[in-house]
Amino acid sequence: AANGEIYNHNEVYDECVKTGWDTPKISGSDCESIAHAYAKFGGPKTAAMLDGMFAFVIFEEDAQTGKVKAFAARDPVGIKPLYYGRTKCSNSSDDAAAYVFSSELKALVGHCDPNTVVAVPPGHYWTPEEGLVCYYNPEWLRNDDYAPWEDESHKVTDDDVREAFSKAVKKRMMADVDYGFFLSGGVDSCIVAHDLLPFWREERAAIGDDRPISTYTVGMENSPDVMAAKAMVDALGGEKRVQHNIRSFTPDEVFDLIPKIVYHMETYEAELIRSAIPNWLLAERAAQDVKMVLTGEGADELFAGYLYFQDAPSPRHVQNELRRIYGMLGNINLHRTDRMTMAHGLEARVPFLDTEFTRLVMSIDPARKMVDREAVLTNSRGREKTFLRELFEGPNDNGDSIPRPVLWRAKAMQCEGVGEDWVSILQRKVSSLVSDAEMADAHITYPVNTPHTKEELYYRRLYDENFHGLEHVVKPWEGGGRAMGAAWKSDMYTREGLKNTNLLSHSLQQKAAFSTTSTRSFSTAAQIAEGPAIAVQHFDLEAYNAAVESGYSAFEASLTLGGDDRSLIKTDVRTNKYHIKPVPIESTSVFRGSCTGNPPTQRGYDAAMELFAKLEGLEGKDLCSAVQDVYDDQRSRLSALLNLPEGTEVVLCPSGSDAEYIPIAIARALKGDDVHITNGITQLSEIGAGSAPASVGKYFSTHVPLVGRLSGEREVLSGFENLGGITVSARDNEGSVIDAAAEMDKFAEEAFARGAYPIIHGVFGGKTGLRDSKFAPSLDGGDKSLSVVDACQGRFSTDELHEWLNQDSLVLFTASKFYQAPPFCGAVLIPKAIADKLRGSPAPRPHTMFDAEGLGGFLTEKEMPPCLQSWGEMLGQERRSNVGLALRWEAGLAGMEALAHVPDDVRIAAVDNWAGTVSNMVNGEDNLDAWCTERSIVSIRVQKGDGWLSMGELRDLYRWMSMDVSGLVPDATAEEKEALSQATYIGQPVHVSESHAIVRIALGVESLVSYLDNSNTTLEEDQAVVKKLAAIGKHFAVLKDSGH
Repeated sequence: AANGEIYNHNEVYDECVKTGWDTPKISGSDCESIAHAYAKFGGPKTAAMLDGMFAFVIFEEDAQTGKVKAFAARDPVGIKPLYYGRTKCSNSSDDAAAYVFSSELKALVGHCDPNTVVAVPPGHYWTPEEGLVCYYNPEWLRNDDYAPWEDESHKVTDDDVREAFSKAVKKRMMADVDYGFFLSGGVDSCIVAHDLLPFWREERAAIGDDRPISTYTVGMENSPDVMAAKAMVDALGGEKRVQHNIRSFTPDEVFDLIPKIVYHMETYEAELIRSAIPNWLLAERAAQDVKMVLTGEGADELFAGYLYFQDAPSPRHVQNELRRIYGMLGNINLHRTDRMTMAHGLEARVPFLDTEFTRLVMSIDPARKMVDREAVLTNSRGREKTFLRELFEGPNDNGDSIPRPVLWRAKAMQCEGVGEDWVSILQRKVSSLVSDAEMADAHITYPVNTPHTKEELYYRRLYDENFHGLEHVVKPWEGGGRAMGAAWKSDMYTREGLKNTNLLSHSLQQKAAFSTTSTRSFSTAAQIAEGPAIAVQHFDLEAYNAAVESGYSAFEASLTLGGDDRSLIKTDVRTNKYHIKPVPIESTSVFRGSCTGNPPTQRGYDAAMELFAKLEGLEGKDLCSAVQDVYDDQRSRLSALLNLPEGTEVVLCPSGSDAEYIPIAIARALKGDDVHITNGITQLSEIGAGSAPASVGKYFSTHVPLVGRLSGEREVLSGFENLGGITVSARDNEGSVIDAAAEMDKFAEEAFARGAYPIIHGVFGGKTGLRDSKFAPSLDGGDKSLSVVDACQGRFSTDELHEWLNQDSLVLFTASKFYQAPPFCGAVLIPKAIADKLRGSPAPRPHTMFDAEGLGGFLTEKEMPPCLQSWGEMLGQERRSNVGLALRWEAGLAGMEALAHVPDDVRIAAVDNWAGTVSNMVNGEDNLDAWCTERSIVSIRVQKGDGWLSMGELRDLYRWMSMDVSGLVPDATAEEKEALSQATYIGQPVHVSESHAIVRIALGVESLVSYLDNSNTTLEEDQAVVKKLAAIGKHFAVLKDSGH
């Protein structure tokens, strides 16, 4: 009796014939060769001769004596199962007990004494005389010191490995039935597909059959596996070459399957059951069409594919761990694959576990399989299975290549890849079915392999219902999971599975839609990455790691790169210092905080992701070249969107704060390094905190975009020493506006009197929207003074912008306020007259200004426009690219383009109407006051007794606005509770006088687009914000006492 497939059955029979065997074959069955070989060579040699997957039992009766001999064997890896036990005796004599063999435990239940049931280990045979004997024990598996790679004569090339794999695939195509393959979307199954398809087409062409091959994928909608598999199908030629079948599921529909799956799986090993559930659905679907499938099982056990290998201390540790987990394949991966497929009459074949291929791969220096922790996070070469990925990076014989996001995606066990959050949903569900009392008594109820979690106990209970007394047959992972039995410690996995499933998402997935209103939505777009497909540069590692450790995808992490400390994600709260996440807010939330900092809108998120996908796979020179093209395109689009006068040029900057360094450098270029430069800043309390220090050449953050965390005590940028300057506050102690323009006139006159060169600022829209009354021009085209208009809020008209540029003012602009790009992305607009003077001029001195301790820490040559080519030559000496800035600008431009079709007059009228209506809403509440309204920003003070909430108190209010705090105020009315439950995001508090501070409701591009589309819906959101402000103000003391 045999189960399996013998790939070398013809060779086995031929070997019998060569040595004198003359009994002819009587069937076309490949397993018939087992009988011939056994009769000719005996059992042990037969088992060792076979190349395939098998479990067989032979009973041979001696015709003369009537004595029966028995022999049983299981394939070397354990692809096919085999159990045996003994029947119960009516007396105490062993002689009366019969042996019973089966491929499944359930067949032995009721027929054998449970205590005698044994699983035949892989690579073993059995006889009643010898018991279990190992016949497959290659040197690489048995010898702890095995190291052929240390012998110079031992040569295994990459071509040798690829050729061995192709042979393994081809031999498993042997079939007289229709077949296909399981395309999980993981790198292993995609490599099988990559190698198989040319052979399939060749095979089909020979018989005049050009039908596509069938592939099967399982997963929740938009799961990592499903989206990766779709991309692989497209790469292989699409529906013309591949009939792709996807079995989608939801968590709810599979819970009822669990008892049936445990029954067929015959295990209670939790990790195994989790992955068996989607495997059941996959096999069920495939069995409707085919009788055999190829799979990608086994690659991880040969190439160190699990993420915990990143903590392996040495190549020898890797080699020994691979040997350990290879030895468990028959109990785990292959157990699942066989049981779930055979439950549906489907046969699964595993080319990676071909014994010759395995021997070859395990003879290669394990140093090639080492995993670098940073490479896992940054998706650079060195991540898990880099050796394998590189082997199959090129095209197959059809010219088809595995898409890079698929080839380099993170290792996901099937229970993870079918949906990142599916395992946690499953665990919560099954855990709810186990009581605390049951869990407390688990060590009594189940003394063998005692369950450690409620999930494990639930599966154990189901197993015991069917296989009571057979708990010893199951061989679970030591410590409750694969990683826990390693010789080193790793924090990648727990008993519950992979800790950070965000490592599994990649660029082919879809992100849920978001809009500024609960009723609008934009189209979905690709979510990035399994670790980014763009290599993270050294200066970005801290920011990237913080975002990934906080659970964000690689794309989302990349949105935080190339900035300063304001963009860093704080791992304890998963937000930056503005309480902002690098993802769109939930569709049920309301956002009115564009005056402070923005989470990406869905529109911007989608646009940035599309750009990220275009940059995938690039590094070094190729990445620099691509980013240069991106910046050139972004400068061009920005110029068109702002309708910049001809000759105006654009410098792109990481933020509006570091944009302040550019006017200083331009002043040096225009006047030389022997003229004293002095800088005047207005609206000190209402502009970014970094603007004032930057205006005198000082660092304003603990981090520099292209350097990372600052080290040492340096305060001033190299080349920016000895600058002078003044600052003018926005308001006096009573909150009245200070005449900044008059102060700047005095500043300029004093500078001229002492022979200094003044840079004169004016602010058009501070934190409360405050605008200076006058903006001085650059005198004599910048030869005598330089004018700077800080319009970083972006709340200006085209006419106003042109007026500034026509008077030769530099204009500071960002797309990360009104236009809602994530924080931050800035620009300096250089008017034509000044650009012409800079064009072709040498870079200003001292040239240390362009070192990494100077402008080189903030900018590369790619952000420079043509008029500053000489600067670019100084900045381009080190190959760096600010990818994060490019992504943020792409998001910002998407916002600008959304409004580009709306004329200025329509925009202005809509903003005025909105501001008036919202101000009236605020003033309609007894404890709120619309203290100041400037265009699209309404500044609000909140009453407290006879006074107003202070700056510190408003910080609490600001935080509570984004939370559901309805449960903290038991005495609130039903209407107030509804308001308090709504998550709303507003502008941060601003200190405006000694008596009070304010918070802000600010219109951003998305809410303006919404308002133009349906003003009522937008105003309903504003009403929700106002009502929550009022409710928090009323119940402030109760909320404060709650401690939240």
